[in-house]
Amino acid sequence: MRTVLNTQSKGKVVTSEQLQPKDIMDLIEGRIIALRIPFFVAEATCKAWRLPLENSTELSRYSNAHDVSVNRIGMTLFETEHQREKLEQYFESASHTYPTIENILHGDNPIREIHNAFNQAWDNGCQIENLHGHKMNPGIIRSFEADPEGGLPPHMDTLFKDIPEVRGTKNITSQLATNLYISTSEEGGELEIWDFSPTIEELEMMYCGVHDFIDRDNIPIKPVVIKPEVGELIIFRSHCIHSVRPSRGGMRTAASCFIGYYDEQQPLTAWA
Repeated sequence: MRTVLNTQSKGKVVTSEQLQPKDIMDLIEGRIIALRIPFFVAEATCKAWRLPLENSTELSRYSNAHDVSVNRIGMTLFETEHQREKLEQYFESASHTYPTIENILHGDNPIREIHNAFNQAWDNGCQIENLHGHKMNPGIIRSFEADPEGGLPPHMDTLFKDIPEVRGTKNITSQLATNLYISTSEEGGELEIWDFSPTIEELEMMYCGVHDFIDRDNIPIKPVVIKPEVGELIIFRSHCIHSVRPSRGGMRTAASCFIGYYDEQQPLTAWA
């Protein structure tokens, strides 16, 4: 079953029982702004994952954003900051993400669950993205601390923002963000998505001066607001501006990765 919800902006949010090729293409081509798949993982499974992940010593804040109250397992491309040494560290750490998570969860792996769903839904499958001859990090586990001043301010994610030098060699035409919610906070933690995708040049004029965050007063439309549920998979266009509202009453934990699209004849790709 597939339902469509009209939202505050021109964007549409679709709810579906499972990941389908049509929904993937509707996201890629901008006909919908987000896809929700409730009960993607059973609530009991998420409950079994929650405490081992949140108590793990592998969780730490972004190496270049200690002021942001978000912890993660797995290094992200955002942390490389266009520096070759950090990019080499990223490649070296990428191979450890799967075994680290599976060690914590006694063989389970929510990131692999996401990859498998795309691999089954897409005719040409889904594989880990390759950059400079190296496999990229397949995904991360991310926990937002319960912090009334926390959350994640408006920003956008594209491979070409994080690694500008690959613009001429990669023909990825669309990038999606996927989040499998393992736990949610009692209050707050909503996902905000603006159906607005500025160019890199426009983006430079919208920054608020902290990291790569955007001044929400510079965004010309209202956002779509989604309150995630435990076990739900939410997929949206990551090159649209998005944010996470501050949360209270428990940590908000999700398995996350990006999905890249080249064309219908090629595999989808995954990375973080």
